[in-house]
Amino acid sequence: MAVWALIGFMGCGKSSIGRLVASFCELGGSPLREFPAAAGRKMAENLPGSLESAAAGRKTAENLPGAMAFIDLDAEIEVREGRSIPEIFAAAGEAGFRAIERETLEALLTVGGVSEANSRRGKAHLPSDILLSLGGGTLTDEGSRELVKMNCKCIYLRASVQELAKNLREDGAAAGRPMLAGANPDAPADAPDSLESCITAMMAVRGPIYEKAADIILDIDGLDYSDVARQILNSFSR
Repeated sequence: MAVWALIGFMGCGKSSIGRLVASFCELGGSPLREFPAAAGRKMAENLPGSLESAAAGRKTAENLPGAMAFIDLDAEIEVREGRSIPEIFAAAGEAGFRAIERETLEALLTVGGVSEANSRRGKAHLPSDILLSLGGGTLTDEGSRELVKMNCKCIYLRASVQELAKNLREDGAAAGRPMLAGANPDAPADAPDSLESCITAMMAVRGPIYEKAADIILDIDGLDYSDVARQILNSFSR
């Protein structure tokens, strides 16, 4: 069983892309001549980006692994804690949240932890592979970094500051993110409190960590989620 971890800054679409990859893989248990239209429609309802379903199916069929579980670390933390990420930050601060994050990550990277997470998603058995989406700041914690280094292969979804800020604005996703609490999405890019300025400052710290941890780096500027998902699928055979 292989564990792959998606890493990258907030706004790169890790969770949506990860779900799309896992959906492709779940359809790979038998030869895939055509990507099923029903599955394409189902994913299209929930995921941005064009699917180009039949072409995507033909292109990826030969290299698809078996069933793959997708687990979003932030979502797993919220389930286990019974409260939202902002609520945890408000009560415990960043240091407290990182400790909870590390404990959750350690639990997931054991057979029992993954089995428990899968059972909540209606999966009775462990998959052949796991795709885990890490939080943007997960790897800033030394303990979490070591857990990932020992147990995962990392794919870094690298995007420019401009692309990340654009995505966060379009999705309205900057609101409610504790690490962007001081950012003003409406401020001009060169303002000290703009999304661009906040992302630039954080990337100065996180960027080198991501690049050092990454086994594979994918540059995703200008790509829709389905394009990135297909690149990730191709990465599995490297």
